[in-house]
Amino acid sequence: MQVERLLARRTDLSTFLVHLTRSSGGESAKDRLKNIVRTHVIEARSPYGPAVPRIQKAGQNADSQKCVCFTETPLEHVHILTSEIDDRDFRFEPYGIAISKKQGRKRGVNPVWYLDITPGHNWLTQPLEQMIDTVIAAGQFKDNPLARLTPFIEQMGRGQHAHGETGYKKEFWWEREWRYQGDFDISGRPIILCPAADQPEIKAVLEEQDANAIDDPSFIDPQWSLEQIIGKLAGFTMDDLGAF
Repeated sequence: MQVERLLARRTDLSTFLVHLTRSSGGESAKDRLKNIVRTHVIEARSPYGPAVPRIQKAGQNADSQKCVCFTETPLEHVHILTSEIDDRDFRFEPYGIAISKKQGRKRGVNPVWYLDITPGHNWLTQPLEQMIDTVIAAGQFKDNPLARLTPFIEQMGRGQHAHGETGYKKEFWWEREWRYQGDFDISGRPIILCPAADQPEIKAVLEEQDANAIDDPSFIDPQWSLEQIIGKLAGFTMDDLGAF
């Protein structure tokens, strides 16, 4: 069997990459989606990776670490990511964009490499941190080739802080995150994710534009089941898909 046919039947492997928005800085998750639809760009607003706190502590600019984040969670399970999750600093909402994984790879979206920081398992993180510190001490981190790698690395694990007073836990590898360094252009034919009640409002934003670079996008509600997603993309109404 060809590997392409095998992978197509793996329900745990998604065909799509999903970017979800969240409310922040007085801007709602829905308004952020509207801005993406209006500008055709997902802005890289936050820096990520193990170099960020070290760069900031040294007083250097961390903009080189800014990324757009995606997840390869299958579409029918995306709603789980919008739940309240313990020990998470922020909460995603049911608004966002999905592209095919193949499109993402062509554009340079890459899976995150997770390194274990649990004491006793941190033999991978220690040399990485040493390289980061060496580059920072030598000058502007952003100009070094290492700055192209570190945004695609993330930590996982648990343990005690150096003084042993409090514990830490960072376990988000299950989100199966992918990243793109810098702003991401969504021109083409993405899938737009938003609650069914908000879809007319988002469609109106598309219709307002004189030159729309988004080609006839499909809409799905992250709360829909897999059967409902298939039915809606096939052109059925929710009444058509109901059991009664």
